[in-house]
Amino acid sequence: MFIRRFCTEDAKEVSDLIIRTMRITNTRDYPVEMMEELITHQQPEDVLKRASWTHYYVAEEDGKIIGCGAIGPYWDKEDESSLFSIFVLPECQGQGIGRAIVETLEKDDYALRAKRIEIPASITALKFYRKLGYEYKNGVAALDSERLYRLEKHMKHYTVLQITDPKEKSQIARQVLEALTDWFEVEESREEYIRESAGWDFFAAKQEGKAIGFLCLKQTGPATVELAVMGVLKEYHRLGIGRALFAAAKEAAVRAGYEFMQVKTVQMGVYEDYDQTNRFYQSLGFKELEVFPVIWGEDNPCQIYVMALQDEQRIVDIIRRRRSYRGRYKADKVPREDLKMILEAGLDAPSGCNKQTTSLIAVDDPKVLKQLFAVIDPPVGESAPAVICVLTQRINAYRDRCFAVQDYSAAIENMLLVITALGYRSCWYEGHITDEDRIGDKMAKILGVPAGYDLVCMLPVGIPEEDLKKDPAAPRKKPFEDRAWFNHFQNNQ
Repeated sequence: MFIRRFCTEDAKEVSDLIIRTMRITNTRDYPVEMMEELITHQQPEDVLKRASWTHYYVAEEDGKIIGCGAIGPYWDKEDESSLFSIFVLPECQGQGIGRAIVETLEKDDYALRAKRIEIPASITALKFYRKLGYEYKNGVAALDSERLYRLEKHMKHYTVLQITDPKEKSQIARQVLEALTDWFEVEESREEYIRESAGWDFFAAKQEGKAIGFLCLKQTGPATVELAVMGVLKEYHRLGIGRALFAAAKEAAVRAGYEFMQVKTVQMGVYEDYDQTNRFYQSLGFKELEVFPVIWGEDNPCQIYVMALQDEQRIVDIIRRRRSYRGRYKADKVPREDLKMILEAGLDAPSGCNKQTTSLIAVDDPKVLKQLFAVIDPPVGESAPAVICVLTQRINAYRDRCFAVQDYSAAIENMLLVITALGYRSCWYEGHITDEDRIGDKMAKILGVPAGYDLVCMLPVGIPEEDLKKDPAAPRKKPFEDRAWFNHFQNNQ
């Protein structure tokens, strides 16, 4: 399941989803006649109208929309917003989809600017919104004239910054940890954290000058840093503050050159409170390394999690290393698992309105390769042990707009980067097979491609005959300031 912005073409499917949900789910708490009246205002044109002045989102799974929701201004106020049209198909309810939609809406620009968010909640959805932190507006726990509860959440905006003053570090650590005795109940350990935090890398979340959470990093080896301690005041839980603190700390650790981060906690399954902590670390991307049963005593088996930190820099390095290779390839076959990884990277590329107009064929059969290369004139890539053929379909995203070219371009770039990361080389051949000779059509016929698809590109894949350590020299690029600017054209101030 993933959540994306609404497209105009989604209107009919979203309308059907809302109507079906109201008829099945909401009729448990409302008269059928009332629901049928409201349904007359949930037609596709009504959905489009609402989408014109809100930020509308849909949850999609396997190409099917299974949930929706929108956020927009509350009566044109600049600092207040409202949630609208949050529905999940009856058969998909209870799977966390509604929560994911609301969390997405709360990260939207309309939420980030708002001091307060309001939601008109049905009787059916009341408990759901209360669990997400929405309270009765002005304390009024009663249905209004529309038989809805008016709920609201006062948003708590904050900033994350690195603290360098040792005294301030200790003050913040004491303020937060002494308020979290459910997790830091042993006074000796708590005092040790407070004392040691003065010498660690320290990140704090503040709201209007008040510290509401912190995180500390300490070096444990030349290439390793440990998330030594973190805490967020209980009333600020589930607002993304822990994630924001971690993001700032991770960024600093990467800049400092650390390659790994570790964190220690009590093994999953021992205490419910620590199980929540375990799930939080896992959601950040930490992986289980080892459990030490007695390091903290038999009642507190120590779970160590680890994370590699330099993936981001490696991606940048791969982008800079990628070259168009037009030389000869070694005969070594490309393993199917590598080809599958390359294809998956292409299919994971963004696609306009998720129309998924790009399809791929990997060819590694020598007989089929020989047939393909026989029609490519003048020959290119003919020594490659594998070729990826890129197919596209013209599917309009909305009205007469089609993003097929953008879709397959993004897919090709993803594949070229993974090809480079795996130690292979390739070249984007498109014009060569789509010009007047229509070589792509001949290749498509060999591969049995049906009507409605166009073969627009081929990527030879293999190990170059040249030494892998000697990448071709990068073509000369114009200076950064001649092609990229900030805020205005040709303005780098």
